[in-house]
Amino acid sequence: MMDEVKKCVDSRTKFLDEYFTIPDDMQHEVQTFITDITLLGDACSSATEFEEKFVSEGLSDRFNGILPKCTPKPVKMTKEQKQQSRTITKEMLVENREELLSDTVDYVANRGVNDLRDKAIADTRKTMIEEGTMSDYTIAKNYIEDGTRFVGFLKHKFKKK
Repeated sequence: MMDEVKKCVDSRTKFLDEYFTIPDDMQHEVQTFITDITLLGDACSSATEFEEKFVSEGLSDRFNGILPKCTPKPVKMTKEQKQQSRTITKEMLVENREELLSDTVDYVANRGVNDLRDKAIADTRKTMIEEGTMSDYTIAKNYIEDGTRFVGFLKHKFKKK
């Protein structure tokens, strides 16, 4: 196998080894995949040819199908990677600050409204139980819901087709 092709093959296999833990039930599938790309690497005379065949023969799809089935390994970041991550995060926050602020305000407002509504419903229910009108309310509500369902049934039954 040529050196440039070997680098392409090794990059796939090392990627799996370094960044993923392969479950026991996936071992056979991964070994078959590694064998297939090694055979492809042996048959190719250049990295370009390997990459083209890797995609056209469906090995790329198999590779992408294997990755979600494996467990990512935790990777310790270097100082440079941590700094780059912080920089990217800051840029994202600055670019999206208006949207984030708007979403936060909406969330807080909706949360407040929902809490007030839930408290009002609980208080009304408690008052109805204390006054003994809860059963009357429930009976009336059930009659209305049954009537609505019956009318909907009749509309559906006699609807022109």
